[in-house]
Amino acid sequence: MAEMLTWRITARTSAVAPADWRERLVAHLGQRPRRLGLFTELALYGALETMAEAGEKVLPEDTLVRVCSLRGAVSAIIQVLEQARSELPMPFSFLQSQPSQTLAALSSALKWQGDGSYVLSRDPLALVTLAARQAGQRGLLLGWVEEEAPARSQWLRLIPDTAPNKPFVPAQHFAQMSDPQTTWLQLHGDGIAIA
Repeated sequence: MAEMLTWRITARTSAVAPADWRERLVAHLGQRPRRLGLFTELALYGALETMAEAGEKVLPEDTLVRVCSLRGAVSAIIQVLEQARSELPMPFSFLQSQPSQTLAALSSALKWQGDGSYVLSRDPLALVTLAARQAGQRGLLLGWVEEEAPARSQWLRLIPDTAPNKPFVPAQHFAQMSDPQTTWLQLHGDGIAIA
């Protein structure tokens, strides 16, 4: 029987961004971000917090990056629609509404060029399963970002590893990924199991 694909969770961020998340983002970047929308800033904050917790400054190129959201860059989309009523949307407003700009900002901040994508989903656990299947033996950086109050930027950093001698149980809810007791993730034929 082939060995199950297993990852160790090396870092995670909490779901709700703290009140000082913008100041922490500036500290990570060394400067205020320019020409980025709220969605991208939240994504950068969570990804950089997770990388710092994992003790990593640069994301290895073979790492798979997935950014998930229920609605995406809502504030930027609303701004573009308002501008379109009276004139053409401003170029930076339009760019801020595009999910690809989030991936470009992550690539720059993490010094990473690799397999990244943005996914709209109502089922984060299904996204974890899909990302694990796509990653194979590679590492993962997974994030869920929402602008609406309370703003969220929840991330997981997973490194491929040998499965520990522990029982794995099927993951039932995405909230289990946030539990500090969950330190391992394993891909099974019918989904994700945790230990």
